Amino acid sequence: MPGAPGRTTGAVPGTITRLIHVQRLQPGDPEVVGRYRLQGRLGEGGMGRVYLGRTPEGQQAAIKVIRDDLAGDTGFRQRFRREVSAAVSVAGLFTARVLDADPDADPPWLATQYVAGPSLRELVLRQGPLDEPSQLRLALGLAEALSAIHAAGLVHRDLKPANVLLAADGARVIDFGIAHAPGAAALTGTGEMIGTPEYMSPEQVNGHGAPGPASDVFAMGGTLCFAATGRGPFGTGHAAVLYRVLEAEPDLRGMPPSTAEIARVCLAKDPARRPTAPQLAAWLRAGGAPTRTLGVPPPTRPRRHRAVLVAGLAAGALLLGGGTALGVAAANGAFAGPGPTPPTTGPTTPPATSTPASTIDPNSAEARYVDRLCAAGALLVTLGDTSAAPVDSTDPVVLRQEYLATTSRTIGTLDAALADYRVLRDDAPTPEVEAGFASVIEEFTAARDALDEGRAIVEAADPLTPEAYGEGVDRFTDSTRNLALAAQLVPQITLPSSYTAASAVAPSCQD
Repeated sequence: MPGAPGRTTGAVPGTITRLIHVQRLQPGDPEVVGRYRLQGRLGEGGMGRVYLGRTPEGQQAAIKVIRDDLAGDTGFRQRFRREVSAAVSVAGLFTARVLDADPDADPPWLATQYVAGPSLRELVLRQGPLDEPSQLRLALGLAEALSAIHAAGLVHRDLKPANVLLAADGARVIDFGIAHAPGAAALTGTGEMIGTPEYMSPEQVNGHGAPGPASDVFAMGGTLCFAATGRGPFGTGHAAVLYRVLEAEPDLRGMPPSTAEIARVCLAKDPARRPTAPQLAAWLRAGGAPTRTLGVPPPTRPRRHRAVLVAGLAAGALLLGGGTALGVAAANGAFAGPGPTPPTTGPTTPPATSTPASTIDPNSAEARYVDRLCAAGALLVTLGDTSAAPVDSTDPVVLRQEYLATTSRTIGTLDAALADYRVLRDDAPTPEVEAGFASVIEEFTAARDALDEGRAIVEAADPLTPEAYGEGVDRFTDSTRNLALAAQLVPQITLPSSYTAASAVAPSCQD
C-alpha cells in the first residue's frame, strides 16, 4: 500500500545522498586513468575495481579498471574491445551510458556515467521494500533500460538488484561487464557459469544455448519481486534456488497484484511465453493489464516422475551447490578462478504406465530398487538445500575456511550417494542398466578424486596464496564437469516398465 509503514516511497535526494559510499583511494590505486583523475573507490566486481573519477571539465564518471590477470589475456582484450564498441551504442534514460574506454591501455579501463544513488539491493536491505507506485516506476525503468540494451543487439545476462542504481530521477541499469552480442563469445571463459543464481533464467541454468533477451526479462521479474518483498522469487540455498528456477513456480507472496502480475509473466519458464521488454514498457506506459495484453496461459507441463526427476537433477544440484559459492569467491580480488559448469541436459519424461498402484507390492524387488534410486537422488538434492551462501570476501582466511568446508561437505555427500549407486549397479535388473550406473559411478568417483586433490592443496596452504586457491578452484571445476556428465547420464538409464510402475508405491519417490 502506498506510504505504508516499512515501505520505501520514491527515492529522494536526501535519502540517496546518505546511502552513497565512496571510499578513499588506497596505496597502489592509480591517481589518474585516461583523462579522469580518480577521487575514491566505488566498489569491486568480478572484472575489476570501480573508481569515482572526474574530467578536467568537472564531469564525474564511474571508472572500471580491469584486473591484471584479465588484462594480460589477449583474447580478453579483443572481446572487451568488441563489447565496449557495442555497449557505446546503448542509449536511454534508464541506463548508465558508456562514456569512454581504452581496451589497449595497461590495464584496460571503461568509463560510464556516474549515477549518484544507491543500488536497489542496498536501498531495500537498509530501508525496506518499495511501495507500490515506486515498484511500478521501477518496472517501467527496467523495461525501458532492457529495451535500449536489446535494441543495441546486446543481452545483459546479469540483471539483478545490485546492478540497478536508484538516482533521484529514476532507476539506471549498470554493469555491462558481461553484456554481450548474441552469438559472440562472452568476456568470461568457456564453461563458466554466467549470471547470479537467484536471477538466472531456466535456459541459463540448464545451459541450452546462449541466453537471449528473454533471459533478461526473466531476471527483471525476479528483481521486481526483490524490490517488493526484500527477497527473490525462488528462495535461498543456491543449488536449491537453481532447482526451483527449473521446476517450481515463483513465490510472489507479499507483492501487490499489479506488480505481481508483471513479475509472473516475466518469470514464465518458457522464454517464448515471456513478453519482450518493449511490450512491457508499452503496457506500463499505458497502464494496461498484463493478463489481457501480455499474459499467455501457462502450458501444461507433463508431470515428470520423481524417480527420474530427482536422479537426473541431483548431480546438477550437487555441482551447483558447492560450485556457486566457490565461483563467486573466485571472482573477487586476487583469488580468481573459473566458475562451475552447469549440466547441459535435464531429465527425460518416463514412459507412462497403466498399472494400478494398488496391484503393486511395495515390498517387491522392483519397489525397493526404485526407492533406493529416489533416496540416492534426494540425498544429493538435500546438499543443495544446505549449501553455503556465496563467499563475498577476498580474505584468504575466510576463503580457505569456506573452501575446505564446502569441499568436505560435498565429498561426504558424494561418498554416501556412491554407496547407493554401487548397490543400484550391482542389483541392476538388466545389463544395460548395470552399465549405465557403472558410468555414473565412474564420473562420481572422478569428481570425488578431484575434490580430494583440491582439498589437499588448499589445506596445505596456510596462509592461503592466490596460486593455491586457483589450483583448488581448478580441481573443484574439474569435479563439476564430472558431475555435469553424471547429470546427463542418469536420465539416459531406462528401467524396465515394471520398475517404472513400482515407483508409484516407493516411499522415497513420492512428492
